[in-house]
Amino acid sequence: MKTDFRKICDPTDSGFRLAHSPFYLIAHADFRYHEDVSTVLEKQGVNKNMYRIMTVLREDEPAAITRLADRALIKRSTVSRIVDRMTEMGLTSTSTDEADNRVTVVELTKAGYEVLDKLTPVVAEQFRRAMVDLSSEDIETLIGLLQRIGINLTDD
Repeated sequence: MKTDFRKICDPTDSGFRLAHSPFYLIAHADFRYHEDVSTVLEKQGVNKNMYRIMTVLREDEPAAITRLADRALIKRSTVSRIVDRMTEMGLTSTSTDEADNRVTVVELTKAGYEVLDKLTPVVAEQFRRAMVDLSSEDIETLIGLLQRIGINLTDD
């Protein structure tokens, strides 16, 4: 008889175990990955939130603080503090949005790009370690499933 995972993954099921919880397993994998990445990044004087902000800026620059917070999955007030620290370190620069002077816009500096270029291969090694025995198709499936779950959970 085939296991009904839709049933046993439901926390109200008597057979529910954390080992069957997709969200526990996602959180566990994410925690372990970020613990490893944090250790590596901190040796370079950067934390995981700084790195995440830099990667968002690499794709979407310049970016308003609110946009950074949304894309980096970090609270807005925390992003503001991190950006202030990164600016003090010379990694980012800020300016006021010309269209709305209430909005702070952030960009990576040359030094920020240099740090990001130095850190990316280190973080990539952690990615390769995490995905070592997954095929390209496995990774594609994982990405697709996580995107679908994210869409399911998005407030409309």
